[in-house]
Amino acid sequence: MEKQPFFSIGIPVYNTSPYLKRCMDSIYSQSFTDFEIIFVDDGSSDNSLEVLREYAAKDDRITVITRPNDGPSSARNAMFYTAKGRYIYVLDSDDAMCEEVLAKAYAELEKNNFPDLLHTGFIRVVDGVETLCPAVYPGDEYFNPDFSKDERWIRMWLSKKTVDQVMTKFIKRELIVNNGIVFLPRLFAQEDSDFTFNLCRKADTMAYADFYAFRYYKNRKKSISTDWSYKAVAGVLSRWSEFYYDIEFYDISDWSRQQLEKERLDLLRQLRSGTLGMAMQRPKEECFRLIDMLDGYFGRDICSLPVTEGGINGIIFRLYRIFGLKRTYRWLYAYLEKKGAVLKQ
Repeated sequence: MEKQPFFSIGIPVYNTSPYLKRCMDSIYSQSFTDFEIIFVDDGSSDNSLEVLREYAAKDDRITVITRPNDGPSSARNAMFYTAKGRYIYVLDSDDAMCEEVLAKAYAELEKNNFPDLLHTGFIRVVDGVETLCPAVYPGDEYFNPDFSKDERWIRMWLSKKTVDQVMTKFIKRELIVNNGIVFLPRLFAQEDSDFTFNLCRKADTMAYADFYAFRYYKNRKKSISTDWSYKAVAGVLSRWSEFYYDIEFYDISDWSRQQLEKERLDLLRQLRSGTLGMAMQRPKEECFRLIDMLDGYFGRDICSLPVTEGGINGIIFRLYRIFGLKRTYRWLYAYLEKKGAVLKQ
C-alpha cells in the first residue's frame, strides 16, 4: 500500500521558468521531507514544462499535470483532485517557502490536535525589501462555543483580522474534499478571498501560528493579481451579488445581519462612486458592458441610495435615481465625446 505523504504542496505554473529554481530550492531546503509536490502547468508557452519534467525525472515525489491554459483557479483545483497528503499547502511558482516552514507547521498542527486549518503569516518582498505580515489571532471572543460556524466566521470577516491569502493556510485535505470547496474559475481577482472564506466558514477547528509560511515577491510585471481586466471586474461583481444573496440563509445573529447591511451599503456607495471614474478610464463598449452587469446585480439598490454629495457627483447621482445607471451613462458618454470633439477643434 502506498504511503500517504503528510503534506501535498500544490504549485500552479504559467510562464514562470525564471523563478522555478528559487521556488524549488526553498522546498528542497526544508528539513521535513514527508511531502509530495504537484505541479500543474497551465499551458505555459515558455520552457516551464521542460524544467518541471527535469525535476520530476529526478524525484518521485513530484507529479506534473499539464492542461490547456485556464487560469490559476482551475490549475489549483486540478491539484486538489490529485493530492494525497493529509494536509494541502498551495504555493505560487514565483514565490518561495520560508526556512523550516514545514517542520514548524507539523509541530503546530500536532500541538493543536491536527485542526482543519492552520493560519500563518507571510513575508512581503518588494524590490528586495522584506515586510513581515504575521497571522493575527482574532481573539477568544470569536470562538465562543455558542456561536454557529457561520456566526464565528462572519464576525471574524467583519473584524478584518484574518489574512485571506491561501498561501498562509495549511488545509486538512478532508476539509476541502468533504465540503466540495474549490476555487471559482470565473474569478480573476479576489479568488483567494472567496476560497479562504469558504474554508473558514466550514472549518470545525482552527489554529494560529506565529511563523511565516512564504515570501511573496511583488516585482513581477503583468501579474494577474494586478490585472483588473473586464473579466476580473465582472467576476468580482457577480460573486459579491451571490454573497449578499447567500447570507440570507446563514445561521447568524441579528447583530451580524445589521453589520453586514452596513457593509453592503458601503459597497454600494463605492460602486456608485467608482462608476464615475470608469467612464474616463475604460473603452466605451467595455464600459457599457460593465454598466449593464452592474445594473443587473446592484442597479436598483445603487439608484435608491440617498444623495448627500454636492457638485457634479451629486448631479449624476440624482440622474441615477431618476433615469437609472444605463441611460445616465449613455448621456454622460455622449457629453464627454461631444466635449472632446469641441476641444480638438
